[in-house]
Amino acid sequence: MRRSLLVALAVPTALTLGLLAWPGIVLAEGNVSFGIRPAENSSLPSYFSHTLAPGALMIDEAVVINSGDAPVTLKLYAADAATAINGGTSFAGQGEEKNGVARWLTLPFGELSLNPGETKTVPFVITVPSDASPGQHTAGLVLEAVGGAASTHESAGVGFTVNVVRRAGVAVLIDVPGPHAAGLEVTGICFRQQDQERGATFEVAVRNTGNVFVRGQGSLLISDHAGSQLASIPVDMDTVLAGDATLFQVTYPVRLADGRYLLSAALQYAEGETAVLEGTQLDLNHGEPEVGCEPKETTPSEPGLAPPVTTLVPAAEEGGTPTGRYVLYGALLGLVAAVLVAVVVRRLATRRAGQR
Repeated sequence: MRRSLLVALAVPTALTLGLLAWPGIVLAEGNVSFGIRPAENSSLPSYFSHTLAPGALMIDEAVVINSGDAPVTLKLYAADAATAINGGTSFAGQGEEKNGVARWLTLPFGELSLNPGETKTVPFVITVPSDASPGQHTAGLVLEAVGGAASTHESAGVGFTVNVVRRAGVAVLIDVPGPHAAGLEVTGICFRQQDQERGATFEVAVRNTGNVFVRGQGSLLISDHAGSQLASIPVDMDTVLAGDATLFQVTYPVRLADGRYLLSAALQYAEGETAVLEGTQLDLNHGEPEVGCEPKETTPSEPGLAPPVTTLVPAAEEGGTPTGRYVLYGALLGLVAAVLVAVVVRRLATRRAGQR
């Protein structure tokens, strides 16, 4: 009997974009394609960027485009920004609060309709609170198609329908004058999984402790319990928003044999500034960590051919492996027995010589 399963799916679920590199427009599915971008043809066409003092008010404009071949009705709303997993900017859903900056943006309406190829200019107001702190504050303007779309699939005799929520957005960066400082802290390192095809996946947890967004590069180091370095894995850190935290996943073509390891990370995020976390212990048993990463939504690894997986073997713990210790104990017992036999034989020989 064929059953139907209704699955709600947002594409993308958190609307992720790179703050400085996102093209600002594209979202396409079938014959529906729309986007939003700044109206001004500035040097930063992919997002809005303004320096505004506390209490300031300004009006700006966004251009909404229907580049598909069908009419479309769109919801339009301001959304808080947050750092996505692996960096970049993601936008919260309508009414979901992250940092409160969405409340700084006011739109004249919440819905609009466009014919194929039509564009509309939408004014909006930025009002900076009088108590706004210095630094960079980020929100976004988000479009969402009304009604979504559905597609039917079948797997193992079970039919299901996927409802797709189509969204597009553009970042609004508001820089409040005053002291600016970059800061980054590595708050944790954990081992998520490993497989024969791609190798081991680690997660590096970071927090931006400053009031400007940061990027950085560095390394994740794997050492054995004795401190001998086994691997150095490059880490390329994308944008972390001011005051926010996120995870960076690092997959590398190595497989860790059972044993004890030490994980360390060093990330340079500003000139002469480096965030370091050293000596996180990892114990593997039957290929699985005794303490692994907490369950979290993660970004899948990109498809493609992976390099050959190299196996890392840690140095044995002090005293050696159990088998090694047993061999050592046996050798010591054999030596003691040989000494005792030699002593007994010598004494017997001495007695016989005395009796003669």
